[in-house]
Amino acid sequence: MADVTTERSTDRTMTRAVLPPIVPLALIVGVSPFATDMYIPALPAIARDLATTPGAVQLSLTAFLVAFAVGQLLAGPVSDGIGRRPLMLAGTAVFALASVGCALAPDAVTLVVARVLQGLAGAAGAVAGRAMVSDVTDGPRMAKVFGTLAAINAIGPVVAPLAGGAVLTVASWRLMFVVLAVLGAVFFVFVVLRFHETLPRERRGGVGFAANRDRIRQLLAIGRFRAYVLTGVLSTIGFFAYIATSSFVFQTQYGFSEGLYTLVFASNASMMIVTTLVFRRVVGRWSEDGLLSFGLAIGTLGALGVLTSALLGLGPVPVWCSLAVVTGAWGFVLPAAMTRTQHVGAAHPGTAAALQGGLTFGLGGLGTPLAGALGGTALAMGSVMASLMAAAVVVQLLATRRASADV
Repeated sequence: MADVTTERSTDRTMTRAVLPPIVPLALIVGVSPFATDMYIPALPAIARDLATTPGAVQLSLTAFLVAFAVGQLLAGPVSDGIGRRPLMLAGTAVFALASVGCALAPDAVTLVVARVLQGLAGAAGAVAGRAMVSDVTDGPRMAKVFGTLAAINAIGPVVAPLAGGAVLTVASWRLMFVVLAVLGAVFFVFVVLRFHETLPRERRGGVGFAANRDRIRQLLAIGRFRAYVLTGVLSTIGFFAYIATSSFVFQTQYGFSEGLYTLVFASNASMMIVTTLVFRRVVGRWSEDGLLSFGLAIGTLGALGVLTSALLGLGPVPVWCSLAVVTGAWGFVLPAAMTRTQHVGAAHPGTAAALQGGLTFGLGGLGTPLAGALGGTALAMGSVMASLMAAAVVVQLLATRRASADV
């Protein structure tokens, strides 16, 4: 059909082969930075307010990440069966309600439970949004869209901790979750008014456990798909070690104030904005696999810089600069990994997004308690980051070499 927009009157939900508005789509897909990075500067304050340990508060972060992972694994295959829009509607609504629960939490247990619900809800919208991109784009166009999403998402780690730090100067950490509740409500309104279904009825698979299991089994049978997922898991464990531990490293070990740590986190995250924009410009001229390998290698060098600075006792500035290299590298890793995984798993886009995002966030979330269990110091953070990101480089290079040999 010549018209790029198709409508099916037989569907209860209108189906259009066009992307939803890019900014709200990016915010829904990238809800995780808002739900994690905003309250990272407040982790020590939350521990004091709830009369609990830093480890218990870090568990609320881990709970969100694991729930975000499990939610994607559940929602992705379902979206291939029933469509994307219903999951986005449910996810944004429940996210708003769960955020209210976090704001009212009287103790650490309640906070963790509310964070689990928040993570499950956020996952439904995130995985459906990524699948929408695969529904209506392919090739370099898909890579550029994912690059655009990553560039917009990269603003989250800059804005979120700054907003969190600003909240702490005028109110308690609970207001942060009120802000997240408002965001969830705004997302819901956008989905209702502006988002149309992108998966036509004839492309939907069966619904139920057996159908979902078959879709997962088909994708996991693809060796290259497994390699991309493993690369993402390993590198994300390293990256999340930074996310969860850096506030304790800079505030407890190095004596930074909450405001100064917020500046550290935001300045590092701003590097990702720059590199995702670079990725969007160069993808197509260089292969996505090459850009992924480059990002992983640079990230590993940055992690080694953190480890070396900690071993030599060089102080906070070299650690800060090395972390900026890691976050900058992530601007290549994130969109390249998304694009390659969706390309290889094109037969079932929702399931591919679920496995890539779910396993990456779920197993990657192990990095949050791991570095803390090793002491929560710059040395522990650097050790976890360097070892896991180096392993990701090895997996990526071996898989790329094997794929070239098979051609």
